[in-house]
Amino acid sequence: MPKSQYAREILIALAALSIGWWAHSSRPVQAQAAGPAMLSYEFNTIGPGTSLSLYNPADNSIYIYPSVTSGNSRTHCSLRFRLGVPGGPIERETCPRGSLR
Repeated sequence: MPKSQYAREILIALAALSIGWWAHSSRPVQAQAAGPAMLSYEFNTIGPGTSLSLYNPADNSIYIYPSVTSGNSRTHCSLRFRLGVPGGPIERETCPRGSLR
């Protein structure tokens, strides 16, 4: 390649970098957590006895799903804990059974 072609490619690359730098936003990006309806979950162990805990902030409850990695492919909730105010009582109740269909 002739030297002029290298110089042309370098000038094009520098022009592209300059335009990109000039066009980028100089203000910082604001990031926020998702709204209050975002579910949180936790696996306690991995194996046949693995249970899944699911926290739903919409109704302030924790749902427990036992043995999620073994047995039937559809697992039902076994317990629901309704959380009150911090330091207050927690209500434990059995989840209603769903259908297997």
